[in-house]
Amino acid sequence: MNAKYNQLVAASAAGDVKLLEEIYISLLNDKMKLDKFFSMYLDKVGNKMDSENTDTNIWKLYRTKSTEYSELNHAITTANYYLNKHAKNV
Repeated sequence: MNAKYNQLVAASAAGDVKLLEEIYISLLNDKMKLDKFFSMYLDKVGNKMDSENTDTNIWKLYRTKSTEYSELNHAITTANYYLNKHAKNV
């Protein structure tokens, strides 16, 4: 994720709108994949997730993916900001 975020910042600094759009689309695709993961994961193991015992492998994977999802949303918001910023400068 950090690699795409770094590419995003570099593309914005260079004013490369085409690359910004490509990264934005890639980030949206990654988000769709994570959305699908969460749907399937919760369907499969949701009933095994005990809210009182969160020190299990099921919860560890969920938290890892949740953190990844949060970082991805941040990158998408940043990409959207840069795209809007460069669109106003055109």
